[in-house]
Amino acid sequence: MKTGVAKVRVANRPSEGLNLKYVLLGVLTALVLAFVLSGVVGVIIYQGWLSDIHSPITMTVVSFVCLFAGGVYAGRRAGRAGWVHGALTGFLYLVLVSIIGLLVFDQLASVVVLLQRLAVGVALGAVGGTVGINIRG
Repeated sequence: MKTGVAKVRVANRPSEGLNLKYVLLGVLTALVLAFVLSGVVGVIIYQGWLSDIHSPITMTVVSFVCLFAGGVYAGRRAGRAGWVHGALTGFLYLVLVSIIGLLVFDQLASVVVLLQRLAVGVALGAVGGTVGINIRG
């Protein structure tokens, strides 16, 4: 028979495998953060504190920061296999952003650019998920 402490440890153990709920929450977190930070960058550019020339690279950095944050959130919530949760979060985020970009702007980036962004995004998401499971809270 297990002692009281052992029962608590077994009861609080994260579930095994992939939990798609946390991946979707990570994607939602990244999208909301991207929306807010894009607004902040828009105000900064509108006020003239940042040149329009720098806006593409700035928005790429914002997107990757949001992707990393979504991976951290997914990994932290999952508590196990953070790199998988984060990588899948990064993948789904970039697919969703690419679809939104296609619908809004009616054009898609080249395949090479999409694959480069996907590789960087999956890697950032995986690192974010790994960081997320190691955050104590």
